[in-house]
Amino acid sequence: MKKTNNSDLDYFQQREENLMEWVGFWRKNPQIFAEEYLGIHLFLYQKILLYMMNKVNLFMYIAARGY
Repeated sequence: MKKTNNSDLDYFQQREENLMEWVGFWRKNPQIFAEEYLGIHLFLYQKILLYMMNKVNLFMYIAARGY
């Protein structure tokens, strides 16, 4: 069994805290998560839709293809 010293624990503790900060940020901003982390290009209306889906309790989006 490998012994861990305090510097290893501090490193992993700091890493976990940083990760939790990013998770909180991405949960509040799903449009930024989709663009930066997933690498998906979003148009402005898609960013607004993702943001509103996250903020509003009741959300309805009616979309149609134009002819």
